[in-house]
Amino acid sequence: MPQDQVSGSAEAPVLAPVDRGARAVNARTILVVEDDLDMNDVVSLILADEGYDVLQATSGEEALSTLRESRPDLIVSDIMMVGMDGLALYKEVRADPDMAHIPFIFLTAMAQRTDVRRGMELGADDYITKPFEPEELLSAVRTRLIKADEARVAADRASAELKRTIIQTATHELQTPLTLMLGYTELLEAMGPEPRPEDLQEILRGLYTGTRRLMGLVKDMLLLSRLESGDLLREVREAPPQAAKPDRVLRDVAVQFEPRAAESNVSLVWRVGASAKGVAIQETHLAEIVRRLVDNALKFSRKEGAEVVVATGQDGRNWRLEVADNGVGIDPKALPWVFEAFRQVDRDKMEQQGAGLGLAIVRGLTEAYGGAVTVESTLGQGARFTVHLPLAP
Repeated sequence: MPQDQVSGSAEAPVLAPVDRGARAVNARTILVVEDDLDMNDVVSLILADEGYDVLQATSGEEALSTLRESRPDLIVSDIMMVGMDGLALYKEVRADPDMAHIPFIFLTAMAQRTDVRRGMELGADDYITKPFEPEELLSAVRTRLIKADEARVAADRASAELKRTIIQTATHELQTPLTLMLGYTELLEAMGPEPRPEDLQEILRGLYTGTRRLMGLVKDMLLLSRLESGDLLREVREAPPQAAKPDRVLRDVAVQFEPRAAESNVSLVWRVGASAKGVAIQETHLAEIVRRLVDNALKFSRKEGAEVVVATGQDGRNWRLEVADNGVGIDPKALPWVFEAFRQVDRDKMEQQGAGLGLAIVRGLTEAYGGAVTVESTLGQGARFTVHLPLAP
């Protein structure tokens, strides 16, 4: 009985047929979870009479079984049930990416105020106190369905915008090195079988530059894919890394960036605190984090007296890395999404190269190893990125 649809199964014994008139072509489906059979039938009848398709379950376990086969548009669930209660069911639903978006309304008795508070703290969309009027239930259902539709439309728009950004950025970043490589290849072909050594050297340098830029983009996208899919996180959990030596990493990054900083007239300052025994992260990944933050700071250090300061220290059980610059700073409106992939602040004005993956990779790597990264910035005065990573045991 509990999993039968109220709206048409000949085997559903709990409800008599209801004359609903013309049904909506795209009727919404609602899952009712209630272990009191009479209350389950009352709630289901109210919803079915309004034109909704109704699924029924009498326990949290039965509801999960139903959800494996069907995806309702909304769940109405009692809190107090034998076995898996409503709060436990809610946690299971929200933990599943395929179901996390489904609106959730709790049914509760007057004496269950504590459970209501717990449910709302978890993030439930609404609750209805028993006994209730039919219109109270229907109003809550309509409101939550409308809000879910609005959220879905907003998410679709954001997704479409992100797709356009990815396509535009990836196309530009792929086209630029390929055009460079093609141009040098055509130039080499036009020179005939015996080009001058100096011309050949220039062409090889150009081909190397284009190839390196293209390879960098491919590597970044592959790394981001591993981070977004959770593959790298699973690898870290299954095989914790040996402790990385931060001093050695910083020394290698300094060697890499000192010439570039000098060429750009930027003062690159290293303030390394007391040497940590080790950081709980793969050394190549720690190098990626440091390198990308220093690279980002140098990009935005474009005024006289520009300075980039890289400082390290220890906060309790965490190793701390700070990379600060006194450059152009970040628009406050951009701070909420500065770590998102394929997003760049004032790309056109700053004439940046790259696909906007650097900071997204920094955040992904940091969080994969149980750390956190934050940013503080004042427009026109610079930005400071701070990374905290657990020290190795």
